Amino acid sequence: MTKKKRMSDIIETVGQALVNAKVEKLRKIGAPEINLTQFQYISVINQNGDLSFTGLAQVLNLSKPAVTSIINKLIEQGYVYKRQSEKDRRVYHIHLTEEGKQVADAYEESRREYVEGIHGRLTDSEFNRLLELMEKALH
Repeated sequence: MTKKKRMSDIIETVGQALVNAKVEKLRKIGAPEINLTQFQYISVINQNGDLSFTGLAQVLNLSKPAVTSIINKLIEQGYVYKRQSEKDRRVYHIHLTEEGKQVADAYEESRREYVEGIHGRLTDSEFNRLLELMEKALH
């Protein structure tokens, strides 16, 4: 097996393990109806605060209609709500409900637990080196 193939396999395994951790966390909090795309939207809303539909589309690098479809589903499920802007009545801002905040916390917790698991299998020196190499590879 070539080094590039091994790297490809490792990246795929890491990605799948992180997805599995997130799915497991959704089950634990009793929100199995949320898919990973919705989970990501909730996390982005949580991290960015007061976003309009257009703002969310820009952050996610998606079209406004694509974002609107997912947000409407999240509204139906009770995880987000929209509020009309007082400055511009044509604009709606997206906010998390209490249930949405719980999901956002679960998303962050799943990521944190996954990283802690990796850190627990490495020395501090190895972990720091891995972090440096990953940052270098991504930039």
